[in-house]
Amino acid sequence: MKLNLLIISAAAAFTLSATNVPTANHPVAVIELFTSQGCSSCPPADRLLMETADKAATARQPVYALSFHVDYWDRLGWRDPFSDARFTARQRQYARQLGLETVYTPQAVLNGKQEFVGSNRARLTSLLADALNQPVPVMIQVKATQKGQSVVVDTKLAGTLAGAVLNVALVSNTVSTVVSRGENAGKTLTHNNVVRAFTTVRATESGQVTLAVPANFDPANGAVITYLQHEKTLAVLGAERVALGK
Repeated sequence: MKLNLLIISAAAAFTLSATNVPTANHPVAVIELFTSQGCSSCPPADRLLMETADKAATARQPVYALSFHVDYWDRLGWRDPFSDARFTARQRQYARQLGLETVYTPQAVLNGKQEFVGSNRARLTSLLADALNQPVPVMIQVKATQKGQSVVVDTKLAGTLAGAVLNVALVSNTVSTVVSRGENAGKTLTHNNVVRAFTTVRATESGQVTLAVPANFDPANGAVITYLQHEKTLAVLGAERVALGK
């Protein structure tokens, strides 16, 4: 297996910290893309996610994009180095909540409420416009500090937290891989906001989560995305992002 990753191993010991303090009860749009390097239909969705995230960053819009690499394509010729069975389980949780008979790639879920084919630009544009006009009920203040091979995330939440859970994701901003087998054999695939570590905890007014740093993680190319969801409906209630390496 030949991989060419733009992510570079970080030094063994370092401490990096950053904070992000929201100033208003603004709308948010959280896009979760379920994808795989073994899926020939996924690269257009990967590119659309990256384009959407870049445009939102330029416009300073509160759009939070996450790329979850599922593992059910791994047995079909190429093992995605970013795949995780827990991400497949998360996608199946959405399928049950949204009344779907099966999971598929590329699938995007916006704010935990609407799902669509991840490469469908028109659908994404329409749903984003709606989401960015709906204020969320919870504000998040985040501090992320990396020490050695752990990232410690401190959060403070303000708003209605009844029935809420907090998702904390460590992401690599941009990664590229040369795929040597499977449906995308011979292609170099680039992904945005690849989830490298992820956990869900009960939402409290203040809390701390520690994530293990995965192999080949570059803190200068990393960030932490936190977002709240209603535990039963999975609707997104708030979100924030804080960069590492600054």
